[in-house]
Amino acid sequence: MEKAWQDVLDTFHYGIYLITITAGDSYNGMIASWVTQCSHEPALVAVAIRNNRLSHSQISSSGKFTINVLPEDFLDSINNFKMPDWRKKFDGLDFNLSPGGNPVLGQALGYLDCIVEQTVRTGDHTLFITRVQSGEVNNPGTSLSTKKYAHAYRGER
Repeated sequence: MEKAWQDVLDTFHYGIYLITITAGDSYNGMIASWVTQCSHEPALVAVAIRNNRLSHSQISSSGKFTINVLPEDFLDSINNFKMPDWRKKFDGLDFNLSPGGNPVLGQALGYLDCIVEQTVRTGDHTLFITRVQSGEVNNPGTSLSTKKYAHAYRGER
């Protein structure tokens, strides 16, 4: 991608979300920003995940995940979800399981349980188009966005 294009794309603002997955008797979580509602009826949400991520294969296998809406002050805890040992990402964090069986952080503003309905390969990512199964607001507040998240969201990083 040309640098000039990337510089323009860096001005786009997205939310920063935590995608959670149950894999066997362990839980995984990954930070995602390319998340958007794409239908009212039925309620559909699209999430783009890089093809080479462990979360991609776990979602492909399970067919479901949960979107946690992160609060603006979550930056102190975000590094938990960048560690290499995915089985330890939730160590020391307060969470419950959603009706769909995936982790919902105690700090999350809200969550959506999603079932994969369709996948579309889009270059180095896959777009998971999902049907919302359940969800609720747990803690009203301001959500974390790329505007507050100090790390640029670029494919090469």
